[in-house]
Amino acid sequence: LLSEYRNGDQYLNMTLKVLSCTPRAFEIENFLSEVEVDHILHLADITPMGLSSTGSASDTLASNQKSTTRTSRNTWIEREKNSVIDSIYRRAADVIGIDEKLLRHRNENSSKESSIGEALQLVHYDKKQEYTAHHDFGYAPIQDAAQAVRFSTLLLYLNEGMGGGETEFPRWLNGNTTSGLRVTPKKGKAVLFYSMLPDGNMDDLSQHSANPITEGEKMLINLWVHDPFRKDY
Repeated sequence: LLSEYRNGDQYLNMTLKVLSCTPRAFEIENFLSEVEVDHILHLADITPMGLSSTGSASDTLASNQKSTTRTSRNTWIEREKNSVIDSIYRRAADVIGIDEKLLRHRNENSSKESSIGEALQLVHYDKKQEYTAHHDFGYAPIQDAAQAVRFSTLLLYLNEGMGGGETEFPRWLNGNTTSGLRVTPKKGKAVLFYSMLPDGNMDDLSQHSANPITEGEKMLINLWVHDPFRKDY
């Protein structure tokens, strides 16, 4: 599926370009091949989407509440859907630097919490739709024994050329401007950023937004990965 990006070597070279050090954010060109993008867009065509909410795929309370800050439509795709989706999880694990087995349910008796990767979220933004500035990390209910915490986010763009729709980090620190860091969607490109600091605290500067669409539409998928350094995983 990635032959057009290969140079004859055994491995695919995924080069991470640093966008920001605070927060830690990177971009990877050609993370997805044309064939993979087309396959995911096909899944978007045949999979019903609902109004987006805030929270995780398993958060039933959030899924029943209409959001006033997030106006897109979305659905969820499990890793086990097919080999194409499975390969995306494997590649994501390589880029993040973790064992891909951590992103799968490791035996038939495991609960959903046995995987530190959530289902892929497939999102569609139409004209005027957006997701205002927010954090991906959250705080699990006190009765949740796993206390799952989102560690990183991998955004994968499925189209380009729309008006607006940038991924913006409004609070990034740099010595040149007080404006936010804006990433323009490009088909097949990935953006990786971390919601946690190396010391385990949440990174407040990882706040980000999906800017309003002014022309056209925007399609993406994203993968949320929970803290891989918890001893109970």
